[in-house]
Amino acid sequence: MTETTRRAFVAGAAAIGAMGAMGTTIACAAEKAASAKADASAKADGETKPAAAGGTATVGTGLGKHGDIHVEVVTDGGKIVRITVLDSRETPGLGDVAMRKLTKLIVDNQTLNVDAVTGATLSSVAFTTAVADALQQAGEDPKAWEKRDHAAPTRETAIPTSADVVVVGGGGAGFATAITAANLEKKVVLVEKLGTFGGSTALSGGEMAVPGNWVQRQDPSIQDSPDLMAQDMLTGGDNEGDPDLVAVIANGTLDASQWLTFEGGVSWEHDLLFFGGHSVKRSIIPTGHVGSSITTKLFARAAKMDGITLVDDAKATEIVMDGEKVAGLKVTDLIDGSEVTIKAPAVVLAAGGFGANPTMRAQYNPDFGDRFKSTDCVGAQGEGTVMAQAIGADTVDMDLIQVYPTCDVDTGALLYVDDMRLESRAIMVNKEGDRFVEELDRRDVLSNAILSQTGGVAYMLFDQAAADDTQLLDVHADEYENLVERGKLVKADTLEECAEAFGVDADELKRTVDHWNEMCDAGKDTDFNYRDTMTKIDTPPYYLNVYTPAVHYTMGGLRIDTEAHVLRADGTPIAGLYAAGENAGGKMGTNRLGSTSMADIFVFGRIAGSNAAALA
Repeated sequence: MTETTRRAFVAGAAAIGAMGAMGTTIACAAEKAASAKADASAKADGETKPAAAGGTATVGTGLGKHGDIHVEVVTDGGKIVRITVLDSRETPGLGDVAMRKLTKLIVDNQTLNVDAVTGATLSSVAFTTAVADALQQAGEDPKAWEKRDHAAPTRETAIPTSADVVVVGGGGAGFATAITAANLEKKVVLVEKLGTFGGSTALSGGEMAVPGNWVQRQDPSIQDSPDLMAQDMLTGGDNEGDPDLVAVIANGTLDASQWLTFEGGVSWEHDLLFFGGHSVKRSIIPTGHVGSSITTKLFARAAKMDGITLVDDAKATEIVMDGEKVAGLKVTDLIDGSEVTIKAPAVVLAAGGFGANPTMRAQYNPDFGDRFKSTDCVGAQGEGTVMAQAIGADTVDMDLIQVYPTCDVDTGALLYVDDMRLESRAIMVNKEGDRFVEELDRRDVLSNAILSQTGGVAYMLFDQAAADDTQLLDVHADEYENLVERGKLVKADTLEECAEAFGVDADELKRTVDHWNEMCDAGKDTDFNYRDTMTKIDTPPYYLNVYTPAVHYTMGGLRIDTEAHVLRADGTPIAGLYAAGENAGGKMGTNRLGSTSMADIFVFGRIAGSNAAALA
């Protein structure tokens, strides 16, 4: 990218794939959102009323990533006095941040000529659309407001020019690194190129593989250990992962989960998920089943620590060297285009993978270029890896790219309604109405199986008993409603009606379900050896939805050792350079098991933070 202004970055990010990174989390409990939406909708029928503090209040609507956004706009004498969000289910830490930033820009400058906040493009567009709608109802001309002078954000605090530790990337690994180093009394600058913090962690489900966790300990039937998790990870990656790195993750994840609880303030559901390739249920779930439940807590913790400076809209461009040692980081201020050098003896790369960069994907594995959409944050462009390569860093497994099996056929977004599979309450069928794979197998096995089916898609089938027992349709009400509205999920009283909606063979689907229920009664899956407890699908209404695989994770990245040092090709560490999370490769082998990424980013993020602090 040759232009370095914020506007150029916004345009570039949108072109790369902001739209493709859609659809992951909800912003509040379903019942609260439904109540708020009902209240807002009652006001949103073109009603104009006097505002309590003077002026006229109107309500406008815009369609966001997770449903309608309703805003109240108070105008007085042709000016916007106040904008209040009445109802939104946008992702916490992303959509809400964008709306706060845009509110200030619009009110302070009296214009709708503003740029989207990177990392929350859809929420930004929905918000400005809602404001325009409200202005029109107030008798204003929104088009004229959009043609007013452009309003750009300003940086309230200058980017620091020195630190003990500089962290690149504002996702889970970056926050773990920064907080750990700051707790060791080091001055930390965390730079994030997007206008929001959270990264792909915020867009994930946030589940974390933790052997010996508190939920497991209350179930004597579950026997687990770090050694068993390590073996599962190695086997799941076809024994291509580095055993030493895997052992660090497996042995450190319980402590990391407790750190998240007590240091980060993260809360968890009293439940476990059974991800494919694991031997036992070991994956704990953050409140709300969303990764933003973790990142918003870590952001809040980091923001109030004296030792941490959080800098958004700042793109890392070059690692500064002093001979063979790291001496700092060059960044481009995407707000004003200026170049800033932050002097520091330690730099930690936690900038994620390159799953949202189809060009880079194709460079390392042509099979994963434009053919696939991506679930990842738009910021996952691989720049951290490229910067380190420029100073001699080695990489590993760059051709190994994972696709997630159950994603939105239109957007590539992860489908959390389809966690019904991970709750062991659904079966997967093809266009012909047949099961074709064990539902709890590895992600790569499932994805390859789906891609070989008619149309390269598959269908998830579950019943009302599953919906009631798991509450997943309530937890992910926004996604459920969106899928139903777009015809990607159907609810019907009979299997035949479900099948008809997608052109699935109805007779064969019924035979498949009858056979499944018979195997449930017998307690054994004679077709695919289902590894968990089998539950019958016999309580109407039934639910059926369509999905396809999308790129989800890049196993390749910088080569590191067990202390998170970035290594050269000869195995020697680059003094002062560390990497954590998806930015570092070699841990997952050919295939990453679900929920091991959360274990990885918080284990190695803390290791990187501690070692970088010791060097500073």
